[in-house]
Amino acid sequence: DVNYLIRWMKENILTERVELFMEGDTVRPGILVMINDVDWELEGEGEYVLQDGDEVVFISTLHGG
Repeated sequence: DVNYLIRWMKENILTERVELFMEGDTVRPGILVMINDVDWELEGEGEYVLQDGDEVVFISTLHGG
């Protein structure tokens, strides 16, 4: 599921400033998660079971002023 992917990314890819991507066990507010071009909120968020060929995109809407 997507929750597993997020945990895996935290442990294996993110090397610094994890707090800019995660809050607790999930992505922080301000990070859009798209699964096959659909907002993950419509797909069950972290409970969505990934299938071969799925595309998951993380888009930050956080920016300076």
